Amino acid sequence: MGAPAYHADTERFFAVCPDPLCLLRIDGSFVRVSGAWERTLGLSAEDLVDRNLLDLVHQDDLASTREQLERLRQAPVSLGLENRCRSRSGLYVWLSWSLLSVPGEGLIYAWARNVGKQKRLERALMQRIETKMLVASISAHFVNVKLADIDRGFHAALAELGKALRADRASLFLLSEDGRRFLRTHEWCAGGVPSLLSERAVIARDAVPWLTERLFRLELCDVPRVSELPDEAERERRAFSELGIVSLVRMPAAYAGRLIGVVGLDAVRAHRTWDKSIRALLQVVGEMFAITLERKRAEESLREVIEQQESLREVIQRQECAIQTLSTPIIQVWDSVLVLPLVGSIDRLRASEITEKLLRAIVETKSRYAIVEVTGVEEVDAATAQHLIGMLQTIELLGAQGVVAGVQPQVAQTASSLGFDLSSVQVHRDLQEALRWCIRAIRADGRPRPRRRASRRR
Repeated sequence: MGAPAYHADTERFFAVCPDPLCLLRIDGSFVRVSGAWERTLGLSAEDLVDRNLLDLVHQDDLASTREQLERLRQAPVSLGLENRCRSRSGLYVWLSWSLLSVPGEGLIYAWARNVGKQKRLERALMQRIETKMLVASISAHFVNVKLADIDRGFHAALAELGKALRADRASLFLLSEDGRRFLRTHEWCAGGVPSLLSERAVIARDAVPWLTERLFRLELCDVPRVSELPDEAERERRAFSELGIVSLVRMPAAYAGRLIGVVGLDAVRAHRTWDKSIRALLQVVGEMFAITLERKRAEESLREVIEQQESLREVIQRQECAIQTLSTPIIQVWDSVLVLPLVGSIDRLRASEITEKLLRAIVETKSRYAIVEVTGVEEVDAATAQHLIGMLQTIELLGAQGVVAGVQPQVAQTASSLGFDLSSVQVHRDLQEALRWCIRAIRADGRPRPRRRASRRR
């Protein structure tokens, strides 16, 4: 089919529109493109005309693009589509499409927008949220934990940390009282990775002098390749290579400026690089472990030295308060949007404290939406469900809207069996879906709505 005739206003629109415009044949091949395509993909009209759109689409997006093109062929329809298209440089650019098909003319009218920056921002935002939620989840292992359960909490926290950061081994080392040895006291290993708890449970300080010097300066030690350690770290290079470790990270766990332990990650199956955001996470985890280790020491000393009971109790309470704060962080993830991840059990006292903290944050930030993320709440009874409903109702009294994300199937079944009606509550499958809903609502309320066009006869 030849190119159709164009009116002067169409020519002008193609010339001035900053976003890529095009006409596609019903089979998906380009008929006409605007100059914005060269700015977006580096491809001119000569490169694109008569070429099929599917030739540019990323392999992972081909199936969804073909499906939408098939819908456009069958009947007049207007729809949206997101995919990645290859530029002249070989890099892929995220495009958001608005497409209108007119099968009678054999054409598809298309408008595309470069949303790569938005995708990067969303990805960075979700990584930030996931990092903070991981800290909250790990800290939950130490909230109100009894002395007898602290070791179990360390094992669970190391397992969660190792899995989240895709390490092969995660370990906790405790510095001996004389400061001459590191004691590997807790460890998690991925499937098929050997444990070092028995083989290297005790590491002499002078056996790893290069590493020890940096740890005592409270510096994070990131070694992407053990084989490339400097000559002054010859002992470390030989020791780690003998253990099959190819990459590692060691984070000091310090309390009041004093080294008391080390959190370690090992890679043994392939080289691994942990980025700067992971370093910040490890620093927080190291501080959390240090607080808990110091608490453990304090409680053990408390049993031996009764006369120091009052002063030690104050230290323990401050540590518990710090961990409790980490267990229920309120994160402002967007203008007017707060996220409250809930982990563990929720009793009346904790529900009251969480609600008070959330309401204060809503008032201080003037937020309009509060997302209550309940992925970490695995069990719910009548009292817990009532606390959650009460929290959402209280949020509405401040003129904000509560949104629930990440309801687990067993939680939903329990709430239904208990007779709680969630039909009036905004419930979303996961945090990302809830955040997108809030952002769309904010944008819709923040600008005039376009006049609705007369419906087009099909």
